[in-house]
Amino acid sequence: MEPTKIYTLTLAFTIVFLLLYSLLRCISRWTAARHPWLGSWSFYHIFLRYLVYPRLGWRALGVDTLSPLQMVFFLLYLFGTGVCNIVGTDTLPERAARAAYLSLINMFPLYFSGGWEFGAHLLGTSLRTYGLIHRMTGCMLCYSFYWSFAACMFLSLVILPLAKRRVYEIFLHAHLGCAAIALYALWRHVPSAKIDSQGYLWVCIGTFATTSALQLSRILFRNMVVGKKSIRMKASRHAEDVVRVHLYLSRPWKVRAGERVNLTVPFLGLFYLFQAHPFAITWWETQTEDKADSVSLMFRARTGFTRKLLNYAEPDREYWAWIDGPFGPSPVHVSKEVGDYGHLLMVTSGIGIAAQLPYIKELLERRRNAEVCTQKISLVWQLDRTGDWESARDWLQQLVKQDAGYVSGLFSHFRFIQPRAWL
Repeated sequence: MEPTKIYTLTLAFTIVFLLLYSLLRCISRWTAARHPWLGSWSFYHIFLRYLVYPRLGWRALGVDTLSPLQMVFFLLYLFGTGVCNIVGTDTLPERAARAAYLSLINMFPLYFSGGWEFGAHLLGTSLRTYGLIHRMTGCMLCYSFYWSFAACMFLSLVILPLAKRRVYEIFLHAHLGCAAIALYALWRHVPSAKIDSQGYLWVCIGTFATTSALQLSRILFRNMVVGKKSIRMKASRHAEDVVRVHLYLSRPWKVRAGERVNLTVPFLGLFYLFQAHPFAITWWETQTEDKADSVSLMFRARTGFTRKLLNYAEPDREYWAWIDGPFGPSPVHVSKEVGDYGHLLMVTSGIGIAAQLPYIKELLERRRNAEVCTQKISLVWQLDRTGDWESARDWLQQLVKQDAGYVSGLFSHFRFIQPRAWL
């Protein structure tokens, strides 16, 4: 079998493996739950202890630390690409043709999905892992290209993140536009070069079209319900620059702590019509069957979208909005459940309380059904600014009131730290 076919099958097998990854984790968690006598020697615990949780102190592809599992995949991917580029080729033109084939093959993961969130959701991986796969495949694509062009693209990988932090939306749309132009250019180039490789391009186009259609269907499903209004939004200002956004859902779902949604607010202007900004869900109000009919987001306004929303949104007015999500935790998530620990210590500062509140709320609700082992929650919150306390005061009071109904309080140890400048 030719090396290019072996390479293609290996890459395809990896994608299929990731698609089945969620099922594997679900089985692992079920085995650990049904056979507790295995203890720390169960496959689930061994997998986490030696391959997922440890972190290597090496920085690569914009990631500060890699797990042993990620490092093994990265080295095998790099070594396999190098071997397939050399084995079976004797002349420079043959190696150039082989590199062209490998470049086309490596395009498939890059065009798997138009957004990282949905791609990670399909593969059952974390957003961080999916970003690593995307960067890794992009580097392999550069590696398989002509060296002069690859040097320019590698330099762009170093420079563009600096611009990405400042003009992210422009960078994102320019990135997607360049990806579409590159695909069209290759489509025009392949027939002229007489290379029987249009099948690879058709796979990229077909996969991208399928995942985009699935994502669009998911957005329509979440935002539109026959006989009901679409999602409505209210924004209120707290303190100096803290914004609380309340979303009234047209299709309720059971919210889990740690979930996030991508928010789009068209009334801010035409430029914001196709922008989707990720925010963690801070609070939710449930109805029957434990499904939330409204969710709340809380964030500090800085620049761009958040600053414009703070300046232009009127507190008592409803606006049309739509969301993509939720993304985040799932029933087959690889991390240990928060409720499995007896004592939780939560330390946060400033607006970071928005990430802690949903876990406290979920623990109190699950304790009512005897679903958690947690006996005590200790919260340490350093207030960075004078208005931080007011931004979350009513939610904290609801949590304390909810916890007061138990014989032994769960959320009974919390402390607020004020900067010395206030004293």
